[in-house]
Amino acid sequence: MLTPSQIAQAPTWHGEVKNYFTAFDIAQMRSIRGFDLSSYSFVVSHAPDIYQRVSLPPDAQGRMPMDPGTPWSKEMISSFLAWMVAGYPEGEPQHQNKTFLKMSAAPVTGRVRKSLTSLTAEELEKLKTAFTGIMNLGTDDLNGYFQNAAIHGLPLAFCQHHDPGFQPWHRVQMWAFENSLRSIEGCEDVTLPYWDFNELLPDWMYEAPFGSYTLPIDIGTASGSTNPNYKAGYQTNRYDAQTILNNFNADVMKYYANAQTEVWWDNFNGLLDGTPSLDFIAGHDSGHDATGDTMSKQNVSAFDPIFWFYHCNLDRMWWIWQANNDAQSVDGFMKTIKNKSSSSYLVFTNPALGKMNPWAQNLKRDDLTAEFTIDLATNFDVSYESMTLNLPHAQTNKHLFLGMARTFMADNQEVNVRVTDLDRTKIPGTFKVYLLRDGEVLDKSVFFQPDEVEKCSNCMKIPRVHFDFRLPLTAVTGGLLSIRVEPNDKEMYGATVPLKVLGNPTIAVSLLMDAI
Repeated sequence: MLTPSQIAQAPTWHGEVKNYFTAFDIAQMRSIRGFDLSSYSFVVSHAPDIYQRVSLPPDAQGRMPMDPGTPWSKEMISSFLAWMVAGYPEGEPQHQNKTFLKMSAAPVTGRVRKSLTSLTAEELEKLKTAFTGIMNLGTDDLNGYFQNAAIHGLPLAFCQHHDPGFQPWHRVQMWAFENSLRSIEGCEDVTLPYWDFNELLPDWMYEAPFGSYTLPIDIGTASGSTNPNYKAGYQTNRYDAQTILNNFNADVMKYYANAQTEVWWDNFNGLLDGTPSLDFIAGHDSGHDATGDTMSKQNVSAFDPIFWFYHCNLDRMWWIWQANNDAQSVDGFMKTIKNKSSSSYLVFTNPALGKMNPWAQNLKRDDLTAEFTIDLATNFDVSYESMTLNLPHAQTNKHLFLGMARTFMADNQEVNVRVTDLDRTKIPGTFKVYLLRDGEVLDKSVFFQPDEVEKCSNCMKIPRVHFDFRLPLTAVTGGLLSIRVEPNDKEMYGATVPLKVLGNPTIAVSLLMDAI
C-alpha cells in the first residue's frame, strides 16, 4: 500500500499514477482480463472503467485490484480521479505513435440525416460507395468498417450500455462512423440515414454492401483467447424485413412510446437508479433482439450493417425527446436530471467520467464528453429530416408507484410487476425474462449484454438488475406468478437458467395510481 506522501492530488502518470498499479496487479490483469496497466495509453483509454473498478466494494466481481486484501485507499481513488479531471498529464515527454481518424479534406456543413426509404437514387449510390469504401480498408485503419464496429463489442469494447453514458456514447459513435464514410473520395457530404421502425426495410438492405459483413480475421475475447463463434469468415445475419417489422410492432415500439412520455432524463432512459425498465433502454435491448441473431449478440452486433441505421434512429428519438422537453441545450438538459447526486448527473458534469473514448483520445478532443453531446445541432452540425414519431402505443404516462402517491385514487386497471435482484453476471450473453401466471406467458423482457459479463467493467456497475411488466390487474390475479429466464445462447444452461443460479430473484406487484 502506498504511503500518503506517495499519493498526489495533482498527479502525473510517471510521477505517481503508474505506481498505483503493482507488479502483481499488472501481471494478473494482463493474463486474466487482457488489461495492460503498465501502458500509459491503455490506462488513459480505459480510465473511466478502471476508476469504476477500483471504486467497487472489495468483494464485488470485476473489482480492481483483484486481491481483496489490497484495495485502493480513498486517497488513491481520489488522486486517480484528479488525474483524469486534469486531462491525464504524463509528466515526462514520451514518444508515441498515434493513429488519428482521417477527416474529409473540406468541412461540409449541414448534415441532414434522412430516412432509409426517402433516399434519392443518387444518395443511395453514394452511400453504397462509402460503405464499400470503408469495408475495403484494412483492419488496422481507424476509418475502416472493422475498427468502427470492433469498438462496440469484440475485440475492443469501449461501448456503454445500461449506463448514463449510453446515449452520449452512441451519439458520438454515429458521428464518428459518418466521418469515416465521408473519408472516402467522392463521399465527403454523405450522411448516415436512420431506420424508421414503422417502415418495412427496403429490399436493398438485403443486398451488398448492406446485407451482411464477413469477419476478415478472428476476433478474440477480452482475455485474449479466441471465441470459436467469431472466427474469420463469420457472416452477419438478420431476419427478413417482414419478420423484423412484426417483431418491432409486437415487442419493441411500446417501450419507445413509454419513453417519449417521460419528462425526467433517468425515467426516459430507464433502469438506472431504480427507475422502471419500461422505457428507452428496454426498447434498445428488445430492438436488438427483434432484428436478428447477430444484432442480438453485443459482441458482434455492430458488424451487421443494419446496426448503424438502427442506432441512428435511436439518436433521432433522443433528439426528438430533447426537443419536446426543452433539453437541446446544456442548461435545458440538466434541468431534466432531477437527482443532482445521481450517476447521470455525475457523468454529464464531470468531464473525466463523461469522456467519450476512444474518439476523445484518438482525435485529441478533450471536449468530447457526455455534456458536449447534448447539443447535437451546434456541436455536430446534425439535424434530422423528420422530427415526427409514429408511436401508436403512446399515451400520457400519468401512472405513479403507490409509494409516490399523495392525493390519488387507485386505478384498478393496471399494476406494475417488478422482478428484482436478478444476477445477470451468471448468464453468458443476451437473455429473456418471461413473466408467467400458472405457467402461461404474460409478457417478456429482453436484456442485451456481452458473452463475458464479468469482464465488462461497465456491466459490473450493475451486476443485479430488475425488470418491470405493466399489465391489467385482471391478468395477474387469480393465479401464481413466476418467471422463466432463457439465455439466447443455450450452450451453458440449456433452455432455461435455474433461478437459484441467479440469486433467487423476487417478484413484487405494485398498484398503480391515477392522478385526479
